[in-house]
Amino acid sequence: MLRTALRPQSLAVLAVCLGIATVFVLLSRWQLNSSDEGRVTYDPAKEVVESVQDAIPAGEPALASFADQAVEATGTYVPDSTVLVEGRLQDGESGWWVVTALTVTDTAGEWTDAGGDLVLPVVRGWAADPREGWDAEVPEGDVVVLGRYLPPEGPLATEDQDPGVYRTLSPAQLTNVWEAPLYSGFVTADAETMAGEPSQISDDGTLPEDGTLLSEDLDVVQVDQQPTDTSVNWLNLFYAVEWIVFAGFAIWIWLRSVLDDYRRRTDPESWFVLGGEETPYFWDEETGRYYYYDPAARTYYFFDDQVDPATQAAPDPATRTESDQTR
Repeated sequence: MLRTALRPQSLAVLAVCLGIATVFVLLSRWQLNSSDEGRVTYDPAKEVVESVQDAIPAGEPALASFADQAVEATGTYVPDSTVLVEGRLQDGESGWWVVTALTVTDTAGEWTDAGGDLVLPVVRGWAADPREGWDAEVPEGDVVVLGRYLPPEGPLATEDQDPGVYRTLSPAQLTNVWEAPLYSGFVTADAETMAGEPSQISDDGTLPEDGTLLSEDLDVVQVDQQPTDTSVNWLNLFYAVEWIVFAGFAIWIWLRSVLDDYRRRTDPESWFVLGGEETPYFWDEETGRYYYYDPAARTYYFFDDQVDPATQAAPDPATRTESDQTR
């Protein structure tokens, strides 16, 4: 006996399809949000100089929200910690960044795992010749550094490099060289002053346009905040549209199941195919149901859920008996 409970089945399928469609819509929304997350936006607030302790949480990764922030750091340069980073362009000329470790004052308690004051890699300036970088005198005593905080660069192998020369500026790499806990990013110095001297911060609280360094042989590495990215992430938008299409397809599946069920009940002759061949169906006036003959079982089978095309009414389920299965 073949039974089809159209209404409960349709509602169950509808609930499942709506659930799937909802998930697809949420995935589409997630893709739309992802298309904006990676976009760089110019932030005027990052131009205002803040203390590095207040702006950059100790021990945390250099997130996009921290990048390009103008900061002020007070501390002492670690002797014999200078390294060079090659291949740095300045006014169209390739040269070297001169990087020295700055132990930031009063940061010992900001990161419990550090075991002491934190160290900040500082790009003290640019040199056209590596000898100028090595010969640049490292200031002694407490200094105040004004600059822009930048995210780390990926470390590269140094087997074929001269000692103390690197291709990238990676604090993760330098923490092993300097044997000290480092901030996750680094600062390019726009200005340096000895502690107690007048600050070089502009009147509006921003970095100076013409700051001076304590090492006169080095040129200031001026880094501007990245401008707003107006490009469109077409891949994320494509995925967002794709999920909406999938949501529509889930609803279409339900509609198709309802239409197919209706057709199967009302017009079985054009719907049911057994064994790859059309099977003749017949209408029984006495019971008001379709039936067909199964040659393999040598039995006639009735369909309990068929509608009388003359009355468009289904037989009363109470009149069905087990003996009605065969004829």
